[in-house]
Amino acid sequence: MKQNSPFSLHLLGVVSLCTIATAETALAAPPTACATVSASAEEDTPKGLIYHDLSVRAPSGTTSLHVKKLVFTGQASSPEATQDLAQAASLLLVSAMTGHHNAACTQWLMEQGRLVTSSLQSGGHYDLTWNNATVEQGAAHVNATMAHYQIQGAATPRTSAATLSMSGLSFHNVLNQQLMPSAAHAAFSLPTSELPALMSAIGGRSTAAPAVHATISSFEASEGTVRLQGHGQATLTGDVAATSASGHLEISNLEELIEKARAAHQMKLAAGLVLGRLVSHRAGEQNTWDTTWEGGVLTVNGFPLPIK
Repeated sequence: MKQNSPFSLHLLGVVSLCTIATAETALAAPPTACATVSASAEEDTPKGLIYHDLSVRAPSGTTSLHVKKLVFTGQASSPEATQDLAQAASLLLVSAMTGHHNAACTQWLMEQGRLVTSSLQSGGHYDLTWNNATVEQGAAHVNATMAHYQIQGAATPRTSAATLSMSGLSFHNVLNQQLMPSAAHAAFSLPTSELPALMSAIGGRSTAAPAVHATISSFEASEGTVRLQGHGQATLTGDVAATSASGHLEISNLEELIEKARAAHQMKLAAGLVLGRLVSHRAGEQNTWDTTWEGGVLTVNGFPLPIK
């Protein structure tokens, strides 16, 4: 698992019918050179598409996603298109969490993104929930009790509003896992037309280096009593090093976070947090800063903190 893999997601939607597929179900998309998708059962209901025991596996065999139950609702032109969107969403989840890119996924994800953009620009929406999900890359495992993503389009504005929540996060054989959050939530908006290129970059290998310019109205990540909150602007890409952000940041119980960094032998991070504390504004249990994030470096009031 990449050391600084972001828990960021950029995902999609579903519709309705009324059939149930049991026994092991092999699904048609994405292309086999991109990933293999299967499920033990599939339900097309008036409320949306449900997959049971969904698996997404990369051709290498070292990267995969396993989900006990995926519920996916929204709009699509056909049952096949609904399946494609649900699978694209799950592929993007594993790609975003592991930093896994596959050139064979590039065009297919671009096509799915165009369908989503068309729907959102007409006021469509998408809602999906992964229950009991496990992402694996080699010996590294990340578990989530629940991941929930929503995105709402509008007929007039050119932006879409989205929320992403993850809870019950746990880590095994992941570098610096003591410093990872157990829960995270974000609310943001982004230009709808930029979604296809971003989706293609996250799961594929785009040479165009596309970027999505997001406005983050709120962000929160927590582990125990340590809580990070913020808001601002961000440029999101399929490459962590090319992702940037600026805005306001607050950390509750900073002292505990510093001790966690020391216990994990992350002395550069611990030293950076101590320096950040010196230039912060104190308000009760919170330390606050105006910040920028670029190239894996957090800059606080002009002081670079090498969080890599």
